[in-house]
Amino acid sequence: MRVRNFVLKVLRAAAIAGLGTLACVPSASAEDAAARQTPAALEAAARRYFPSDEQKVPQARLFRLTRDQIDATVASLLPDYVPQPVKAVMARDPLQTNYEYADLLGVNAANSGALTGWIKEIAARVAKNPAGVINCPAKAAADDCHKTQARRFVVKAFRGDASDEKIDTIVTFYLAGVKSAGAEQAASDLVEIVLNSPHFLFRKEIDVTKGNRLVPAQLLQSVSYTIADAPPDALNLKSENASQYLRSGAEAATTINTIVASPASRAKLMRFFKAWLEVREPADYTISREVFPDFTPKFASQMVDDTQRFLTTQLSKPAPKLKDITQSIEGFNIKDSKSAPASDAIAAKLADLDGPQRLGIFSMPSVLASHSGPTNSRPIKRGVFWARKVMCMEMEPPPKHLEAKLYELKGATERQRVEQSTNLPACAGCHKIINPLGFFQESYDALGRWRTLDNNQPIDTSILIDFLDESAVKTRTPVEALSTMTSSLMFKQCFVRQMFRFYMGRNEEPSDDPVLRRMFLTFTANDDQDILKTLYTLTSSDRIVQRR
Repeated sequence: MRVRNFVLKVLRAAAIAGLGTLACVPSASAEDAAARQTPAALEAAARRYFPSDEQKVPQARLFRLTRDQIDATVASLLPDYVPQPVKAVMARDPLQTNYEYADLLGVNAANSGALTGWIKEIAARVAKNPAGVINCPAKAAADDCHKTQARRFVVKAFRGDASDEKIDTIVTFYLAGVKSAGAEQAASDLVEIVLNSPHFLFRKEIDVTKGNRLVPAQLLQSVSYTIADAPPDALNLKSENASQYLRSGAEAATTINTIVASPASRAKLMRFFKAWLEVREPADYTISREVFPDFTPKFASQMVDDTQRFLTTQLSKPAPKLKDITQSIEGFNIKDSKSAPASDAIAAKLADLDGPQRLGIFSMPSVLASHSGPTNSRPIKRGVFWARKVMCMEMEPPPKHLEAKLYELKGATERQRVEQSTNLPACAGCHKIINPLGFFQESYDALGRWRTLDNNQPIDTSILIDFLDESAVKTRTPVEALSTMTSSLMFKQCFVRQMFRFYMGRNEEPSDDPVLRRMFLTFTANDDQDILKTLYTLTSSDRIVQRR
């Protein structure tokens, strides 16, 4: 047993060693011919927002799978052995703009213990029933069966991206274990070694051939994980035969369209929207129960569930459109509080009065409450979220000497307090943008409920919108402001940026502007706002295919 444990440790160490290479595949087309027929105004906007023509191949990357990707990959590999999702035990990685950027992912002191413990539990389950991993007759003649099945398991686990030497080393160890410790323990050790290996836990975008193109196995992973957070095999694409899916433009189009249409792709799209909107989980809201006793756990769950159902409905369509999400009134099925039945008390608390008071996802209570303060609507916080994530407006941090504090004004509305507290010249530059983006939402309280009074004073939601490409306009109501801004080119280019950042796991660079222009023109063509076409434009571009 001591010898086996020693060998196990050696193999774990060996698993961290070098990473292999494969052959190259062709890249996607660099130009979208349809973009040349785009109206001049959109062409000009695309050039204004994404001006660079820099030709620079993206940098090679080596990064750990996200927790969602680990769960999907293990579920595909060992569907009957997973006790619980790794997300239930493994700490969340650091976030940037609420996204899991690739350069923030790794194995460290904060997550390694939980990860290895989770893997050990899976391996223990395999020891009790190895047939789901390797199922061979219990006799010496079964050596070929053990070798074939062990090799198939390792190749699938490593997604076809490991050298024959590496695979043979692990298979040899497994065969020795079968003889010395028995098939049950050998299968358990095999699973533990493979799942702890960097070939499993990390995704490589480092091996390139002629033209800086990723080798087939890495390219196929790049496409499947980028679009769907899933390994190729979970999408009925064989990792061991990766080159067959991307040899030509026609094959690549078929492969990408297959992945884009998959349930896993729609699930990732849902994660994108929740991360973009920064919608909290029910237990993560910071609303004060002392100030808002109605904000019970059930209330929070109701809000989040309503948003989840709305997004699921919209994103499940064959061709989901962003405008159906941002400008829809279909998500609000809550009745007037005067007529709501007693059994629907939670819905009654969220009820709208008659009239157009909400429009689309940004006016849903779960989104509004995610950006409220514990005791009030916090218009500055809401405005910063809109400037940063919805309109992509860059702002300098406040001067270091400036004390960020709101004045206490007896009998004043929150808007009046903010206006009075931010009228200094040092504040004006940023708050000229932040304040209006928060003020138009003041008809919604901290819980996202409709209101007409704040501190017993009438609420003023009128704002001047003079920072868009379109002409300046003064809006009076939240619905007018939402309609104006979510129809603007600034909003649409920001959505394209946010998609790029989330799916690529990094910020954009000047050399990304050409593909961002194509994404923008695809998205705005005929004002279709087709989300999947925009995603296809990204994932069929050289940003996926090439690395330097």
